[in-house]
Amino acid sequence: MKIRRSTPKVSREAAIKIAMNTNGISYKIAVKYTDSELKEVLRLLKLKANF
Repeated sequence: MKIRRSTPKVSREAAIKIAMNTNGISYKIAVKYTDSELKEVLRLLKLKANF
């Protein structure tokens, strides 16, 4: 039987940092991202939001 690993959960602050690095944007712009925009960035990296 294969053991299933849980997907890492990411906080909003960590998601903002990931969005900054992924999209090459400044902190000021990344803070203005909505929750759904941050979740979309995390989805592309196969991560789950914890907010």
